[in-house]
Amino acid sequence: MGTFRDAMSYPLLRVGLIMLILALLISIAGFYRVNKTYSASGTLGEGMHYLGDDKFENEYLYHNRTLVLYSSNANLSLLQGAEMTNYTLVDREITLHPEERPVIYVFNGSVNYTYNATAVDYPYAVYSLFAFVLMLVGVVMAFLGYTQFLRDVKEGKK
Repeated sequence: MGTFRDAMSYPLLRVGLIMLILALLISIAGFYRVNKTYSASGTLGEGMHYLGDDKFENEYLYHNRTLVLYSSNANLSLLQGAEMTNYTLVDREITLHPEERPVIYVFNGSVNYTYNATAVDYPYAVYSLFAFVLMLVGVVMAFLGYTQFLRDVKEGKK
């Protein structure tokens, strides 16, 4: 029976295994994550205000948002999707954790706000498609090399 060293002398099997190892390393790199943050603060007057950055909200995953509102005397509504919540702030501060990008409508007065959002980005995840193709080609090449090796063992060449 042939040994592993004998099997590795077949170029198709060797290249196939190298491709499989390379595909595994590339797919592991796809799990690398980077935390991204966005922060904004200021004063909102009367009217409709969209907080946050459109690019940040759409580009990254798994947002964790914190919205702090403070006013000496203001009435406002926080819109999130189809849900609307009304607040009256009289010398008070509220901390909210919206699930979507917040939209605030200030009826009267002015509101000071601080908006912080953190998200997760996987910058190398796109390379997992290349790793998948590399894995498929590697499996086929390793299989062809292994069957060639087995045929040679059966014929007594190895």
